[in-house]
Amino acid sequence: MREALINQKQPSRGWLRLYIASSVAGVAIGIAVAVWFTHVSPLTTHHVTVPLNSAATTAPVPLEGLFDLPKLVAATDASRPWAIVGGALLQVGLARFSVPMLERAIENDPDNSVLHVALGEALTLAGSGLISDRAKAEFEFALRADPNDLVARFYMGQWLLQNGKPKPALVKWVGLMRTVGSDQTWNDRLWTVMPIAAQEVGINQLALQALCVAGM
Repeated sequence: MREALINQKQPSRGWLRLYIASSVAGVAIGIAVAVWFTHVSPLTTHHVTVPLNSAATTAPVPLEGLFDLPKLVAATDASRPWAIVGGALLQVGLARFSVPMLERAIENDPDNSVLHVALGEALTLAGSGLISDRAKAEFEFALRADPNDLVARFYMGQWLLQNGKPKPALVKWVGLMRTVGSDQTWNDRLWTVMPIAAQEVGINQLALQALCVAGM
């Protein structure tokens, strides 16, 4: 009788282990899929390929990301490996993990505004879109070097909206919309935030669309 009970317990324990292992694997896969499909596409790793509608603005230099990982082998300067890994982590939606990598990159290349903007974006995405004082300082650093930095201007608009200033935020974003023209990534990002600011200042969707195409 005792032997029969032992034999019954062994399969039960085996099934329990299998159940736990499969549950953990399922959760891990689910998290990975969720991160991949729901994370916001970072602007700092995006290549703008369309002509910009402003002679005063040049396309932002993208931070090296996921597809630049092979360059790690040939990296010679001290900041580049950290920048590539940081960019790759940011690009796949692991913004929180990219922060220390980008910090190390900045330590070795403190005047690189692309790295500062990328760090500001990583901090923002890791904070669920909230522009912290630290992230704001990174964007301001970039804007001192280049007042037309598109990515820094975008996030400073977000900071304005979060701090009760929807009208200047909308002015910034409409200006960016006129500048980036048909670039799909920029269009998608701008149209997620512009309607929020427009609603707060009493501008409807049709009027907002008209504002965006005026002067293009």
